[in-house]
Amino acid sequence: MKNKIIKSQDGKFELKFDEVTHVCIAPNIYPFLQYFLLMEDDIAFHHTYYFFSDTIPMSVIKQLPCWRIKFVNRSIKDKVLKRINKIKLRFFKYQIYPFLKNAEIFAYDIPYLSLCIGKRPYSLLADAPNWVTLLCQEHSHEYIRNKKHANSLLGKMEGLFFGDLYIHFHGQNHQCKAIYLTEDNTAPVLEGKEVYINSMTSLWNQASDAKKQFIMKLFDITNEDIAILSSRQNIFFTQPIIEVFKLSEEEYLSVLVKIFQNYPSDSLIIKTHPLDKFDYKKHFPEIRLFTKPISSQLLQILGLSPAKVITIASTAIEAFPETVECDFYGFRILPKIEKSVDDNYKPFRKVNFR
Repeated sequence: MKNKIIKSQDGKFELKFDEVTHVCIAPNIYPFLQYFLLMEDDIAFHHTYYFFSDTIPMSVIKQLPCWRIKFVNRSIKDKVLKRINKIKLRFFKYQIYPFLKNAEIFAYDIPYLSLCIGKRPYSLLADAPNWVTLLCQEHSHEYIRNKKHANSLLGKMEGLFFGDLYIHFHGQNHQCKAIYLTEDNTAPVLEGKEVYINSMTSLWNQASDAKKQFIMKLFDITNEDIAILSSRQNIFFTQPIIEVFKLSEEEYLSVLVKIFQNYPSDSLIIKTHPLDKFDYKKHFPEIRLFTKPISSQLLQILGLSPAKVITIASTAIEAFPETVECDFYGFRILPKIEKSVDDNYKPFRKVNFR
């Protein structure tokens, strides 16, 4: 098992277990991109094993040595397999992935994937721009909800069975030694930790040509993609509203109609979230649709600069400078779910509250 050879799905990458010195645990594109840009080329290409979720596009999954965890469970089979994999990670991770005993771990540490960390020290990656300030303040909805769960009977049982990180994540534990951010943040969790700040733009500018070209290939980004997105003045960034908040299609559609009526159809392009499965093409055939799972931060780095970005409450808008106007509708446009989200959330950039 120790000398097992790992191959990427496209067959172009080979990595022996003995050669793994680093582990990247990234449930979404942002921490993966941050890690890949942070690391030296040799480490990122030849000495890292990746643990991903199903929000990472298949173009990335196929080209790197990785294990993909399925978060979106649409069937009983999916749910059963998820529970089996959790047990395997909890009790047999070192037999399956022996390099987890010694490799340097960089992770965005959400509960399921934190099972890969076990009791090892790790460095925390970013989830999105300003995410620590947003999620880890003592008054924030996310922080209060997580603390309430950790102190509940179920939370304590999960902590005993799955480990401390399963209930004390977002770096709020003694195992997290360093935090890597892409801008200044404020929150109690940063106290006592080594904090490194380096913007995505700076990391991109410092990257080698080989790394830049590989990232473009990983995400299947072409000059035509940038041209398509640049062809309209206004970009609407979606979220998996139906999937996360269990709205009906009719309820979500009525909200979209209210929003889109404020913009000429020929000025608008819809940029979908990877987990958003709503059929925009069916309901808004007159509006251009872009579905490639490319992060807004990467698009901005590559030169995308629309006149205006529009969203209900996607953090994708934070990638763009304030020279790009922003219309922010917020969850108040969805009264049914407003109380279940953080009422205190406000964008960090300048926006037009609609």
